[in-house]
Amino acid sequence: MEVAFFDTSALVKRYHIERGSSIVNELMETYVVAISELAILEMTSALNRRFLSGELTKRKLDWVLERFYSDLENYVVVTISSETISLATSLVLKHGLKTLDSLQLASALRIKDEASVFVTFDEKLKTAAEKEGFTVLP
Repeated sequence: MEVAFFDTSALVKRYHIERGSSIVNELMETYVVAISELAILEMTSALNRRFLSGELTKRKLDWVLERFYSDLENYVVVTISSETISLATSLVLKHGLKTLDSLQLASALRIKDEASVFVTFDEKLKTAAEKEGFTVLP
């Protein structure tokens, strides 16, 4: 099975039903899922914001986070290394990306030989990933 890198804008749709969730679910059935270690923090933050805004109850938040943390054992998790930071720094300058987006793209680039597909719903990150040679979905 081919590997695809999912950024947090895509990954969150697996755990919180919103526009694009069905597409993400299909893609996650098609590919082995790779994520940045950063996505663990970003997912926790994104889901907690949904709780704080009233979109999720505390019970639902706890359930969704437990499911996400459990699913991590099935994902390829790309660690954030000094090499990743260095690459992300160059991507900020090259593409004008924000800090966390540059870390996502740098993580994906570290495994590009295994994962040539990049899944994101962020337009600026999509453009940068395409320029770096990824096939970007959806």
